[in-house]
Amino acid sequence: MISFRTSSGAVLPLRLAAAVAVLAAAGSIGTAAADEPAPAEGKTLVVMGDSFAANPPCDGVLVKCDGNNDAASHECLHRDTSWPVQLSALMGVAGTADFENATCTNASIDSGPVTSTGQEVPGRDGYTLAQLATKAAKNGAFGPRTQVVAIQLGANDEWPRDSTATAGAPAQLACAFNIRQGCDTDAVVPGQWPDLDTVTGAAYADRIRKVVDYVKYYAPNAKIELVGYPELAPENSSAWCLDVLGVFHYVQPRGGAINELWNRIDDAERDAAQLLSIDFVDARTPTAGHGLCSTDPWLLGALDPKVNLVGLPFHPSPRGDTAVAAEVYSRIAQTH
Repeated sequence: MISFRTSSGAVLPLRLAAAVAVLAAAGSIGTAAADEPAPAEGKTLVVMGDSFAANPPCDGVLVKCDGNNDAASHECLHRDTSWPVQLSALMGVAGTADFENATCTNASIDSGPVTSTGQEVPGRDGYTLAQLATKAAKNGAFGPRTQVVAIQLGANDEWPRDSTATAGAPAQLACAFNIRQGCDTDAVVPGQWPDLDTVTGAAYADRIRKVVDYVKYYAPNAKIELVGYPELAPENSSAWCLDVLGVFHYVQPRGGAINELWNRIDDAERDAAQLLSIDFVDARTPTAGHGLCSTDPWLLGALDPKVNLVGLPFHPSPRGDTAVAAEVYSRIAQTH
């Protein structure tokens, strides 16, 4: 796991030490903090999320997602058309110190690279929500001036918690391109695919609760927005599609397991927001009709020069990010 540790012998200020204790309880992050106390006032907008929020200008093929070997960025590259960046423009804080963009590819709620039994899980090495919050707190993100804290996570997590089954992007692509067996719910291998019955609002709420409580305490005036994912496929669809190189339209007619996973995550987020008394932003409604199999997808293909040659497959196009940013902003406007 990635952690931010104090230098040897450093004494944490009381406020920051308390924050560290809360966040450490939320995930295995070690003793994480900065050497200097965070500014007390906080930032106007804070966003914590995974690659659907960061939407990095990389694809792992033409451009690596590791920040060009910059250890400090660790897959935290951000496209300037991503929905958090567009939201910052709508809120008038784009490009300023009043916007904290703590979004990183491969981030999860709390799924680490090693299970409680010591089993290593390849590919699960991104930030957790607790680590993202600690990273943001280090930059003075949370305080009475903070107006909005938006969170978009869950697609990279194992379900149930502490299992090895994570249907992140690589697993979904492998399943989708399994031409022989397909990727229906009865075709996926148990233990290698999330147990969909464990993707519930109660489970989701329990996994983010400590960080939400921390934000409520240190940013008491902030509106906490749990942002859903855009539509990849209509709710009852069994097909999964992907444009490749801008010329080939791949269709997996037996993609029900992928689509059902996204359905369950969306439902879980909605229910978790209600349980935690925070706001849920439905990103499916403003992107409806523009999923992967539509005639006008608002999601990226694989190495598609018509939209963005460099970008992660089935992540939002600039148009899709505009729709999500506008929806989050409209929710903020309704409550302020």
